[in-house]
Amino acid sequence: MAAASTDELSLLELLETQGPCTACLDAAVEYIRLRIAFVLPLYAVAMLPFSIVVLLIIDATTAGQKSLAATYCIYLTAATLWRWIWLARLQQKVQADVQGQHGDRLPRRVVSIVMVRLLANCAMTWGSLLAAVPSFYGLFVGSFAAPLLLEGSGPASKRVGQSLKWIHRSAHRLVCVVAVMFLLAGLLTVAILVGEAIMLQVALPSLLGQDTSDLSLTTSSWAWRMSVLYFVFLVLDGIWTVASVILHYESQSRRTATDLVLRLRRVLEKEE
Repeated sequence: MAAASTDELSLLELLETQGPCTACLDAAVEYIRLRIAFVLPLYAVAMLPFSIVVLLIIDATTAGQKSLAATYCIYLTAATLWRWIWLARLQQKVQADVQGQHGDRLPRRVVSIVMVRLLANCAMTWGSLLAAVPSFYGLFVGSFAAPLLLEGSGPASKRVGQSLKWIHRSAHRLVCVVAVMFLLAGLLTVAILVGEAIMLQVALPSLLGQDTSDLSLTTSSWAWRMSVLYFVFLVLDGIWTVASVILHYESQSRRTATDLVLRLRRVLEKEE
């Protein structure tokens, strides 16, 4: 009981959003730790088809099979839709904990969520050719799509318009959050590459007497390097999926320093 109370207090303290910009990321990591039993399976269901297709595209691209890679891109479209729907399901579960309310609005709003994410992705990709501003708003509108539309029953266009105001108002803080995510991506990539080098150059040959020439050839390929980058994306995307729900509330008139703490306290008290 004492350990559980400590975990609950830690999570509530992390949700005090008037603190540093990393508070939402800290809260997301702590939430995942406390709710790993349902977060991990849902995230695995969301990402499994997407990951299979991505790895096939990496293999085809590095092998120079352009026609095959183009075919896999068609499959990637279907896998992306699957990913968006199941990530929305995961965010709905997180939102239910944050709000302290339960209900299944996802079937009624799933089409709107997919459309918002599609338009947001267009803003991120094509907008980046013009300036960074459309990509910035597209990133957060897409990330907020599920919690935004599941929170109420109003028209999607009206709620997206409201979210743009919240994003604009919290722009400085959100930019800091994105910068931290890029920094974490760089650090995780470096840590993986350093660990890989230690294993190949020191641990396996010296300690275990293993010949690592074939393994070194594999790890030096572009297919392996791109797969490592995709693994980094998987880890950070899981954190971002949860953190987006917290950021969604944080961007609304900065109300969450009180609301999130009260809502999470109600949920955590039920588990004692």
